[in-house]
Amino acid sequence: MFLEAFGLVRDPFLDTADPSFYFETLSAAHARRRLVECLATGRGLAVVVGAIGAGKTTLFNAAAADLYGSDTYLVGQILDPTFADEGELICAIADCFGFDVDRQATLRQMKESLKRSLFETGMQRQPILLIDEAQLLLEPMLETLRGLLNFQLDERKLLAIALSGQRELAEAMLRRPNLCDRVALWIDLLPLRESEAIGLIEHRLRSAGYRGERSPFDDDAAREIWRSSGGVPRRLVALARESMEVAAERGNAKITMACVAEARSRVAPLAKAAERREDAQGSRPWWRFWRKAS
Repeated sequence: MFLEAFGLVRDPFLDTADPSFYFETLSAAHARRRLVECLATGRGLAVVVGAIGAGKTTLFNAAAADLYGSDTYLVGQILDPTFADEGELICAIADCFGFDVDRQATLRQMKESLKRSLFETGMQRQPILLIDEAQLLLEPMLETLRGLLNFQLDERKLLAIALSGQRELAEAMLRRPNLCDRVALWIDLLPLRESEAIGLIEHRLRSAGYRGERSPFDDDAAREIWRSSGGVPRRLVALARESMEVAAERGNAKITMACVAEARSRVAPLAKAAERREDAQGSRPWWRFWRKAS
C-alpha cells in the first residue's frame, strides 16, 4: 500500500542484504577497508562481532564483493556453520573452494587432502574463507580453524579466515587464548549514530525510487525511529517500514511522530524479544570480555 502512496518502485525496507541498499557510513567504510586488507594480505584471522541486526552479513557481503573482483584471491563462503562434527566442517571448507575430499577417508586423511589443495592453490592465489553466523560453530571446531591457521608461506598465511557472529562468539573465543592470539583484526559493529540512521533511511528511499525533494519522514519522526531502534539497522528499517504503512493507511503525505508511535506499538513485541535475547547473551563489546578473562 505504501509503495504507491509514496511513489516507490520497490520496498526500501526489506530485511535482506541487497547490495543496492548498502549504505556505507564512515565507520563502515573503515571496517570494510580493514577487513579486505587483512584478508587480502593473508594476515590470518579476522573477527566481526555485533548485535543481532547490526549489519555483520552486510559487511561480509561488501568485503566479499571487493575480493571476488580479483583473480588474486579464491574466496569461499559458509553461511550456515551448523556442522555435526569436524569432518563435516573440513568437507564444507573443501566444497566452498572446489577442492576434492574423500568423505569416506579418515579425519586425518581429509585434513591432509585439504592441506595439499590449499598449498597447491596458495602458490598462485590467496584462499580466503568467510564464515557467517560463526556463533553456531561448536567450540571444538574453533580449534580446527586454529589448526588451519598454522599453514603458511614465508610472507603470509596460507588460508585467511574471517568469522562473523553475535557476541557469544567473542566469549567462546576468549575461552581459547591460543585462538585469540591468532586474531589479526577485531571489528565490533556499534549502533548507528542519529545522522547515520537518517542517512540510511534517505539512501534506501532514493534507491527504491523516491523522487520527492525532501524526505517523507519529518525530522522528529526520523529522530524517534533512530531512538526507538537503538541505532540497530534491522530494527530501524522495520520501524521505518511500518511507519510508512501507518502513514499510507491514514492518507498522510508525511510520516510524523504519531505514525511512528503507532508503528512502534505494532513492532514492539518483536523488538522486546530481540532485546531479551541480547540481554541474555550479553551486549558488552569484546574488549570488556577480554578484560574480565585476563
